[in-house]
Amino acid sequence: MHVIPPPGVKNTPVPCPVYGVMTPPVQFVPAATTGTTVNSHLLAPSAPKRAAASRKRKSTSSLEEDIAAYKQPLDIDTEGMYIDLTCNQVRSRINKLVDSGIMKKSEFCRTIGCSPSSLSLFLGKRGSMDGCNSDVYSRAWEWFKQREIAGLKMPDVKKRQKIEAEAAAEAAAAAEAAPTSASATSSTSTKRAAAKPSAPTIDLSAIYLPGEETDSVPVYDTCDEIRKKINAHLKTPGLTQAQFCRDLFAQLHQPTCKSFQSKTLNDFRGKKGPKAGCTGSVFYAAYVFFEKKRIAEGKPKSQHRLDMERVWGPSGFDREHDGRHGYIVHVSETIREGKYGEIIIEKRY
Repeated sequence: MHVIPPPGVKNTPVPCPVYGVMTPPVQFVPAATTGTTVNSHLLAPSAPKRAAASRKRKSTSSLEEDIAAYKQPLDIDTEGMYIDLTCNQVRSRINKLVDSGIMKKSEFCRTIGCSPSSLSLFLGKRGSMDGCNSDVYSRAWEWFKQREIAGLKMPDVKKRQKIEAEAAAEAAAAAEAAPTSASATSSTSTKRAAAKPSAPTIDLSAIYLPGEETDSVPVYDTCDEIRKKINAHLKTPGLTQAQFCRDLFAQLHQPTCKSFQSKTLNDFRGKKGPKAGCTGSVFYAAYVFFEKKRIAEGKPKSQHRLDMERVWGPSGFDREHDGRHGYIVHVSETIREGKYGEIIIEKRY
């Protein structure tokens, strides 16, 4: 064996003075720092280079573009795939899609090819697999699965609105002439704080409703009407479910629990029927909240509210019976529930 000299050096075999034969062959390589030559087989093995930490690529598209991309029709075949979501999980995604304002229920119905009544019936069911025979279940799952396969995530509307507002505020601040360092820091911080979208705060503490000290305010809304108000209120920019749960819990003076969790709120929202959920604290607290909010904003009573007062009188809506109780009537009579939650007994003959 012989030493392989660097380029430009005469290739003359050089025996090893100690062993006579050099094993393994020696390759001269230029030194990185001194410019001299070193033997590669004498160098300690270099440590493997650590992979550069992956950095999450910031989205360069606007919120409107991301929403349009998420809603676009996708030609992805899901036939034969296993449905890997329960009915409750599909309902949760539909509610999230509608609550965020990405799509309205009517638009979603047209997209997946179902009727509004079928969608409402499916959303009103409860249980892990309650509604599994509905076309809405399979079609909605297919729609969400196509986006999952395409790598499209549902845009977080509230978070993106906050980010874009902050970016706009920073751009506006950068365009202005830079003041002194002290005033610049204060001004920028103030603008950033002002740019952050937050839910408008309404002071309800000064409004008193008769009976609230004992949590017995007469209620003049059905559960379905309260659910409509909750769904509309949750679309407020900057408002989170956690904050709304705290706002509702603050209306109770004699609470029977430590707090309201998002699951408790979602369980109530998932029910359907004028009296479905009327025995729970969420229903009562939500009525008190929206009634105080109506008074604070100076809005008049709705026609639904006036009809409820006419039907239920001074005692208010029945919060003790949620429609799962039996009634005894004569064989010649039939019983049904009215749209205001009242019990209507009619003669058969």
